[in-house]
Amino acid sequence: MDRIKVYQPQYFKKFQCIGSDCRETCCQRWDIAIDKETYDKYMSLEEDTRNGIVKRIIVTGQEPFSAKMSFNDQRRCFFLNNRRLCDIQARHGHEYLSHTCRTYPRKYCVVGNEAEAFLSLSCEAAAKVVLFERNIMMFEDSILECEGSMLFNNTLEADKYAVSGNAIDIFWTLRTVSILAAQSRHYRFRVRMLILGIYIKQASELLAEGRHEDIAAHAEKFIERLDTEFYDSLSEQVPGKDNLELQFVLGLLNDMSARASLIGDVSLGRFIANACAGMDISPDGEPLESFADDYNKYYEMYFADKEYILENFVVNHIFSSGFPFNYKFEDSIMKNYRELLVKYNMIKFLLVGVCRNSMKFDKRKVVECVASFSRAYDHHRGGALKMK
Repeated sequence: MDRIKVYQPQYFKKFQCIGSDCRETCCQRWDIAIDKETYDKYMSLEEDTRNGIVKRIIVTGQEPFSAKMSFNDQRRCFFLNNRRLCDIQARHGHEYLSHTCRTYPRKYCVVGNEAEAFLSLSCEAAAKVVLFERNIMMFEDSILECEGSMLFNNTLEADKYAVSGNAIDIFWTLRTVSILAAQSRHYRFRVRMLILGIYIKQASELLAEGRHEDIAAHAEKFIERLDTEFYDSLSEQVPGKDNLELQFVLGLLNDMSARASLIGDVSLGRFIANACAGMDISPDGEPLESFADDYNKYYEMYFADKEYILENFVVNHIFSSGFPFNYKFEDSIMKNYRELLVKYNMIKFLLVGVCRNSMKFDKRKVVECVASFSRAYDHHRGGALKMK
């Protein structure tokens, strides 16, 4: 068994799969990738057993190898049994699971020459671990013991960006300061998102001007200001465009929900309907004139003392997405910030509305809502935002 050093949030070691007790099984709806190493294991089994498994696998590409598990009429894996457990694992052991099935919701990425690990919030058990502890988003080095070849979900090679000098050092500086800004509890969370935007905009300008050597000094100055009252005036700045922002957010949510519904995942649509009912607005209509005031009031009612939930959600995105770069090597850091801002506003709207609809803060519904949103955003093809 190989041992790999990984950098991870402290929550990572707390996760435990709950198996058949899971309300929303991961063995359905989205593609389940089969890696070449696992496929070869299946091919080495006795003929009848081998044929029973391989006939359920769709090979989509020979070079490089690409394959996925086929689904039944309910869009569930054929090997999910009546006890909501995997027949392949039951009959052949954990080592015969594909890399995807063996690791999800754990994900592993490479940043430069270092491995990182985190959890996907599309799993309700993972979301429960990540969201509800105030200080869970701290980071540490750990040792990962892995069976067979280690597959990584993404690789961040910062030198693919138009950045001279030590691109990985620049990335680490930008991401570290972004997390510090999101965790600066001297400010309300909405203000922290504005502060983060200021930092990313200033860093973007430095990069555009080719002043890469100034990134470290800029970060140091920014951190010093976080510890003072320098940004306190932002608390007085309320955009006053909540109705317009709501229409934009609802449009994106409804689009994501429609795509998810095409493969039978209708849970996000239910949460959108519940959130709108809680705020007394139509999912596809004009918000009431009083929406802005009501929305802020409801937020204070249910989340004023629980902003760490949104903080953990945002920090997990920053850490897991390669922010403010990304793993696609195609977008500017300001574009990635705008995407994060919209993603934050979507989940904030859903959580406030769902809690208002229940007339209480409901931990279970918060978990289900976040997981449902993450499934639609992170897993369904076309679900992620494309910001201009």
